[in-house]
Amino acid sequence: MKTGLWVVCSGLLFVIIQHTKKKIVVYLDHHQNKCLMPANGKTIKILIVDDEKKACTNLKNILFEFVDPSLNIVGSANSTVEAESLISKLEPDAIFLDIEMPNENAFHFLERISPFAFEVIFVTAYEEYAIRAFRLNAIDYILKPISITELRGAVQKLKDRIRYKKILEDKNASFTEISDQITNKTKQYKITLKDINNTSIVDFKDIYFVEAQGSYSRIVFLKNHVVKEMILSNPLSEYEELLPDDQFYRIHRSYLINCAHIKQIISDGNNNVIMKDNLSIPVSRRRYASLIEFLETHDYL
Repeated sequence: MKTGLWVVCSGLLFVIIQHTKKKIVVYLDHHQNKCLMPANGKTIKILIVDDEKKACTNLKNILFEFVDPSLNIVGSANSTVEAESLISKLEPDAIFLDIEMPNENAFHFLERISPFAFEVIFVTAYEEYAIRAFRLNAIDYILKPISITELRGAVQKLKDRIRYKKILEDKNASFTEISDQITNKTKQYKITLKDINNTSIVDFKDIYFVEAQGSYSRIVFLKNHVVKEMILSNPLSEYEELLPDDQFYRIHRSYLINCAHIKQIISDGNNNVIMKDNLSIPVSRRRYASLIEFLETHDYL
């Protein structure tokens, strides 16, 4: 496919896409002609399924040129038999799926291969299947001829759902991992900290403090001589159980600190500990005396 004439008229950008024997006009809202980058920085693998080869090519080019060039379109299929083979081989994150195809329609196909891990965006010329499509938890239902705005919206919904699934997967993995670490606490000198974007292996001694944030925890630590932090999906109580109890002390319902990093204790009506790098953390009144006793007992004072 070759891109030909670009014409702006009445606030819309008309893009004439030239084929060998005919022209297709795509209407593009000129206020929304920016690409959407993936939310997690990784490409999304997409398979296009349509019995018409030209329809597959057109959709691929529209996605690349007008929606998001970072999408990873791993292939296209012109039948459900071919699609089933490619799904098994390529493991796409999502398929753009036509409904009416020879031999087997999209709904029969999905029922036959269920359960499946990929997301579905229907692209069809038929309005009457929309309710049935959404009952299958489809991301979106796009009618032909394709609206660029609707296609952009569908891709954004796809990214949001994939990001949400990744958060749930990481949270479940995190619970399993920290449970294993707690079980083997006597053998542990390091902790693996993992959020959506990063993984860090941190020595216990390099953790400054852990702060409760609802059912999550904020961990502040030293890595390569730089103070860093992560928000993790485990409650403070789990870190209190995991970290060495002769080194870490709960000074507040929201704070567990590494006593080796205490630089100064301030008692002027509002008790605070000053950590290295001048990080200030409140000490609850009822825990202040026990903190002093703990520090003296363990030779931190």
